[in-house]
Amino acid sequence: MAEFEKQLKERARELKTFFKKGVKIVGDSCKKGWYKVRHMRG
Repeated sequence: MAEFEKQLKERARELKTFFKKGVKIVGDSCKKGWYKVRHMRG
């Protein structure tokens, strides 16, 4: 269980840094694209 939590924390930290960089780089058009992709899956 401890290892699983550790993995989650690491994944969350990576996603957070990735998201911060992404927000700076990515424009609205890409956000709309991701929105479509997400809703296609669900």
